Amino acid sequence: MSHFTVAVITESLDKVDELLAPYQENNMGDCPKEYLEFYDVEEEYRKIYENESSVRIQLEDGRIVSPYDKVFRKVTPSGSVIGYEVPDHLKRVQIRHTEVYPSFDDFMVEYEGYTSRDEETGKYGYWENPNAKWDWYSIGGRWSGSLLLKSGERADAAQIKDIFFIEQTDHEGLTVEVEGYQVPASLAPKFEIMVAEATKAWEEMLAGKSLYRPEYIFERYGDKQSYIREMLSFSTYAVITPDGEWHAKGDMGWFGMGSETPEEARNFNKSYYETFIKSSNPNHYLVVVDCHI
Repeated sequence: MSHFTVAVITESLDKVDELLAPYQENNMGDCPKEYLEFYDVEEEYRKIYENESSVRIQLEDGRIVSPYDKVFRKVTPSGSVIGYEVPDHLKRVQIRHTEVYPSFDDFMVEYEGYTSRDEETGKYGYWENPNAKWDWYSIGGRWSGSLLLKSGERADAAQIKDIFFIEQTDHEGLTVEVEGYQVPASLAPKFEIMVAEATKAWEEMLAGKSLYRPEYIFERYGDKQSYIREMLSFSTYAVITPDGEWHAKGDMGWFGMGSETPEEARNFNKSYYETFIKSSNPNHYLVVVDCHI
């Protein structure tokens, strides 16, 4: 399972849930019905029922039982079932499903675990959101305080006009140059620390003190200066724009592994400000969301 960041850009903070809703996975059965599609599995499982078989165990008295029959249960002294163990000397036999289960309905309930047909469609299957991206989320979460405001404060949500972006060139008030970047004078001390931390992280990665090989680091970021710039620039794995569209580097999978290539990730981050921030209404809010899938 994975956590990843999503920036929700919205004209109003009370619309965050609404913008995220179309991308909810139906894992808890509470995804709005309007986003769901029914996946009919009846044809697939009927073929299995009619043409395939399963392993059964023949007991000494000739009876044929399931490998998960109660006679094979392993229990603790307190009576808790901890598994099933079939003695090696017992014969394993393949029995067709049609011989074990009198009907297709019996097969679906007893073998496949369905409790009944879907009430609305009358079919066996499940409702799923084909656009699912997350199963739960929280504002900020693991990335709490990732927005650096021009005031020097950290936040999970703020109006775009109040957020500091290193790509921005039209800063109001006094600015100073820090490591080649123009930043508001009030942010200079904090920005110097950020540059030092990014520099240290780069050096540690090249020394092999990270999860990634140095070869991958160069493939992903190119060089030291590009890495530092990306670390100083604000970006997220995905963005939901005010029109409700989902934009992302790739598709997030398990263990934080996305489908994007190093080049796709680099290009997405490099164009992040121009694509999503510069063209946005400065009075709109940017909300950092920790999504889980």
